[in-house]
Amino acid sequence: MPALGHLLEGRLRMRTESGEETYEAGQAYCWAPGHVCLALEDGEWVESPPSGDLQRVIDHLASRAG
Repeated sequence: MPALGHLLEGRLRMRTESGEETYEAGQAYCWAPGHVCLALEDGEWVESPPSGDLQRVIDHLASRAG
């Protein structure tokens, strides 16, 4: 499953089949399966699953909430 998200703080270096890229706070990303992440600084980010899997995640969270 790809990783889709937004880097809120910090810097990351991402290795993928197509090479390496550095991401900084404020950037959105979409990384293919098999990516390798290296944190260059402490950071925070928000990830969300692809839309096809989002309902499955919502259902799981709702079942845990009681």
